[in-house]
Amino acid sequence: MMLITTSHRPTRRTRSFGHDLERVFPNSLYLTRGKKTIQDLLMEAYDRNYERLLIVNVWKGNPLKMTFIKVDPEDWGYLGYLYLHGIKLQREIGFRDIRPIREEMPLVVTTAKRVGLDHVAFAQVFAELTGGKFVPRRERSLLGIADRYNTDVLSVIERHPRGMAVNFYRLDVSKEKAVGPLISVKIWIMEDGRRWDYKEAAWLKKKPGQSKG
Repeated sequence: MMLITTSHRPTRRTRSFGHDLERVFPNSLYLTRGKKTIQDLLMEAYDRNYERLLIVNVWKGNPLKMTFIKVDPEDWGYLGYLYLHGIKLQREIGFRDIRPIREEMPLVVTTAKRVGLDHVAFAQVFAELTGGKFVPRRERSLLGIADRYNTDVLSVIERHPRGMAVNFYRLDVSKEKAVGPLISVKIWIMEDGRRWDYKEAAWLKKKPGQSKG
């Protein structure tokens, strides 16, 4: 699915986050960046037959941004960016030593039940960024969706006090609990101009009430 790496000189926490992502994106690989340039990484991703390159950028010791790049020798291109409030690692949720999935299966992207239109839009965007498959949640269970699409891995877009969050389920590990990592997103931006900003969205929600005075 994708080659996962970091910016130069990552912190231990950022490296752990990269390894967590390797465990929830099927048939993906975390690669230590070293001195590799973007072009080096793109060529390595291409040589390994990955369709995406994901770079996690660090700021003040924590992952700040996730950059998604399309891997295609005739059409390289940045797809979009996620700016993060914060993350919660798998070990912090209570899951350790989860093995990566070394086989082809779809990453299904859906939402929690009864979320807003912003969450649905982001679920579609996250599927585009990752090469996953967006499936509307409606009233279906996660187990039912997983069975329908023959997968053990689901990415679920949830509500979050400061924006929205991405959580991950590995049904071969636990059929009841999300294994993480939990990613809190404050801004997403697509190269085609689509974007969402938590502060702007919050301001727009407050504005009608304020105008009534």
